[in-house]
Amino acid sequence: MISLKKELQKFTFSGNDESLLTLKFEELAPYFLSGGFLQIRNEYRIYPTTIEFYFHSENDGIQDLIVYHRNKRMVDEGIDLPYFPLMSLHAHDSGYDITFENEEKQYRASVLIRAYQVWDIQKQQWIKWDTKLQKFRYYNPSVDSNPINPQVLYLKTFLNGFNMENNEIAWVDSSSLLKINDGIKPGTQRKGVDKYDEQGIRLKGVPDGRPWSFSREKYTQMN
Repeated sequence: MISLKKELQKFTFSGNDESLLTLKFEELAPYFLSGGFLQIRNEYRIYPTTIEFYFHSENDGIQDLIVYHRNKRMVDEGIDLPYFPLMSLHAHDSGYDITFENEEKQYRASVLIRAYQVWDIQKQQWIKWDTKLQKFRYYNPSVDSNPINPQVLYLKTFLNGFNMENNEIAWVDSSSLLKINDGIKPGTQRKGVDKYDEQGIRLKGVPDGRPWSFSREKYTQMN
């Protein structure tokens, strides 16, 4: 049985080789995109279809200054943020992350769920965001081209108020999904992420070119 948690436990990185880090992200991407789903009680399943990796070293390693959960961003210098436990769900102003930080190696690492599918377990139907109605409704294949939702912030509709610690939200591994949906597109640059210069100043409008965004070629289908 495949296991996202085991793969994240094996993950470790130090140094400044971004090419090597990108290769590691390429290896991890299928486990997030086609290796399972987030289950919310017995009500919904969230299937990631596009993810973005974020990685920031708290020492002299690779810097990714857009990362929310890091030292010196949201707190005074000298106040260190505690490291998240493995696979914590982190809600922030840009969406929801699944984290895999490492206190020993002193880095922050996470995956942002950029696009996703929502499955209503009880109704056995996909749920789709309607841009005209500005609300979620049930997926209609005669109207919708696919059941994927790219509205990252609206994921809070399903995830707010639930807690991973008491198993209201849990990651469920699925080896069958990994075999069926193994087509992962090559990495591309992350959406809306600007580059920072060597002084840590954001270069607005200059995209960060690191290819840390990955998507599935096919969306999940239920028989």
